[in-house]
Amino acid sequence: MPGLVVAHPYWTFWEHTAPADFRAGRESLAARVADLLGDLGSPVRAALLDTPAAGRELAARLAGDPPDAVVVLQTMAAPPTHALGLLDGLPPTVPVVMWALQECGALEPGFDHHGITTRGATVGAPMLGNVLSRRGRAFDVVLAPLDDPAGVGRARERVLAAVVAGGFRRGRLGRVGDPLQGYAHVDADDAALSAATGLDVVRIPTAEVRDRYAGVPAERVDALRGELASAWDVDRSLDGDALDRSLRVAAALADLVADHRLDAGAINCHVGEIRFGEEIGVTPCYGLGRLTSAGVPWTCTGDVLTAVAMLAAKRLGGAALYHEIEAVDHVTGEVALANSGEHDTAWLTPGERPRLVPNGWFCGSDARCGACALFSLRPGPATLLGFTPHPDSPGGFRFVAAPGTVTNRRFPATGTVNGAFRFAAGAVEHTWPRWVAAGVNHHSAAAPGHLAAAVTALAKHLGLGAVIV
Repeated sequence: MPGLVVAHPYWTFWEHTAPADFRAGRESLAARVADLLGDLGSPVRAALLDTPAAGRELAARLAGDPPDAVVVLQTMAAPPTHALGLLDGLPPTVPVVMWALQECGALEPGFDHHGITTRGATVGAPMLGNVLSRRGRAFDVVLAPLDDPAGVGRARERVLAAVVAGGFRRGRLGRVGDPLQGYAHVDADDAALSAATGLDVVRIPTAEVRDRYAGVPAERVDALRGELASAWDVDRSLDGDALDRSLRVAAALADLVADHRLDAGAINCHVGEIRFGEEIGVTPCYGLGRLTSAGVPWTCTGDVLTAVAMLAAKRLGGAALYHEIEAVDHVTGEVALANSGEHDTAWLTPGERPRLVPNGWFCGSDARCGACALFSLRPGPATLLGFTPHPDSPGGFRFVAAPGTVTNRRFPATGTVNGAFRFAAGAVEHTWPRWVAAGVNHHSAAAPGHLAAAVTALAKHLGLGAVIV
């Protein structure tokens, strides 16, 4: 199955200047690094490449099931042909991260031939980097010693970006229906989107949601009601029939995701088969948020572009809120984030329980008021992430990322998931116009953490553009 390969090029040429157990130590080091990265891609394989043939043999073993990414662990001088034996035998789309690694970050006063051999990451890395650059093969480079926790964290972030890019290449993105009428800004050509991201775009008619809804048994609804009771506070004003419909469509969407093997999705629920029909008759916001919380992010209004941003945000940051920047507080420099009912419980503040409430956006117009989440975002570092076609970007598409902070401010009267965000780059009067000028649409994904470096690396692996605001 796809995973992560940690490949350590090794050269016997200068072995005589190192301790007798040098080779065994490098094998152990590769295994340690594989353990450090084990939660980023499963399984993780570690290999010492002491000849080009060793690289070719490993590539042959992986040929039927290429990894999501390859980490080339550069700790010493080694001819590039050792690693190229592996890389040339894999698809050119497999992301590559070169980690130039010393076990110890400091150099002793007696630094000598032994030290040059055993700490030669800065010799080995450009050997391979030169050939990859000449061939036009994309790769990322990170310099971090093993005894520096911050450096290891930086390396892990970049490896995660590579794994996410590799996952895109085998991912499936569902499009349920067409975008909301007139919403040209959330649409993209399926073939162009697939060519750029590697995601397989799966077209699904909205009637399939209706038909699956009709087939959901009562016991599934009861099970979802029990799930709510254990983790949510359900507002007493939520109508029983509307709640049942919200849970039933949540089950239908979960089945749709499982059967189509989707990694993310975009739906337009504002159609006769879903919101406006007698069969379902509610917006499926709770069901979309439930899927996002479980790792399969969704957008509404058919916004397939923000669905890509949501997938990146969820996999890089661990949480993804589909939202709009609703308004600006010009006094505090914050912008208000909210949406039309979607959620991701990974954004909850520890110890808080989400509320399930009637979705007030549609109570005044619809016969039934479906359920949606109400809670405020966890304060801390955050990144807003958009995705769009752009003629000036490599691959014809770009990510747009804006690091900042979710502040302590809350807007519960919005009736949905909400929060306040402050751009890190400066005054909102200058940063928000740059955000818009970069080409984002009115939706974006909010993820915890400052992800500018990770997004830039992800875009590079995919051959796309990245703009940091």
